Amino acid sequence: MDKIRYAIVGYGRMGKITKQVLNDDDCIVSEIIDPAYPEFDWRPDSLEKSDTAICFTSPGAGYETTKRILEKGVDAVVSTTKFYTYVDSSENDNMMEEFKELAIKNECRMIYGANFSVGMNIFWKTLKPLANTLAKRGYDVAVEERHHLGKEDIAATAKVIGRILIDAYPDKNKMVFGDIDRKRNDDEITIGITRVGNIPGTHKVIFDSLVDTIELTHTVRDPKLFAKSAINAARWLRKRPPGLYSVKDMLK
Repeated sequence: MDKIRYAIVGYGRMGKITKQVLNDDDCIVSEIIDPAYPEFDWRPDSLEKSDTAICFTSPGAGYETTKRILEKGVDAVVSTTKFYTYVDSSENDNMMEEFKELAIKNECRMIYGANFSVGMNIFWKTLKPLANTLAKRGYDVAVEERHHLGKEDIAATAKVIGRILIDAYPDKNKMVFGDIDRKRNDDEITIGITRVGNIPGTHKVIFDSLVDTIELTHTVRDPKLFAKSAINAARWLRKRPPGLYSVKDMLK
C-alpha cells in the first residue's frame, strides 16, 4: 500500500472502477466527489484530507474541477478530456498555462492525457512513422472505434489518432465521425463509431491499397486498465517537482 490519499472526482463508471482498484490494492480512498450524488457533493472542506485527485468528470465540469483541485494544492490526474482541446483536437495553450501557473503557485502537480494506457501510447508512437510511410505510398486510411453502449461521447483517443493521420496525409484536413450516407470526400478521414455491450475500448486504423490492407489495432480487455494507469500516473506524479505534465512526459 502506498501512502497517497486519493480523492476520486467523478463517480461514474470509471470512478467506481477506480475505487474498486484502489480498495483491492489496499490504498487510501480519502473521499469521493461528484455533485450528481448529494452525499458526494463539494463541501468547504473537500480535498483537505487528500494528496491526489483522480478525475473522471464530464468535459463540461473539467475546467472548473481541475482549477478547484489545483487551488487546493492537491495533485490532479486529469483523465477527463475535451475541455482543454479545440474542435481540431489541438490543446488550449492558454488554459494549460493557467493550470501550470496554479500548480506551481500552490506547490502541486497536474498530469493529463487522452489515454494513460502504456499500450495506447506505444500505439500512437508506432502509428506516426507507419502513417507517414504509407501515406507516401498511396494507401487510403480510415479508423474504427468501439466502446460499451454506455459511453456518451466520442473517445478522445480516436481524435488523437485522427490528428496523427491528418498530420501524415497532406491531402487530409477533416475527421468525419459515425456513419455517413454519402460519398466520402478526398480531404476527409472517416472514424466509424460502434457502441455495443461491454466493450472497454477498441481502436483500429485501416490502411488500404489496390493490392493489400494493413491494420493496426489496440484492444482493451479490462476497463480496470484505465484506472490502474491513472493510479500509476498519480504515483509517478507525486515524485515530480510542482508543475504541469502530460502522459508523454511520464512515458519518456
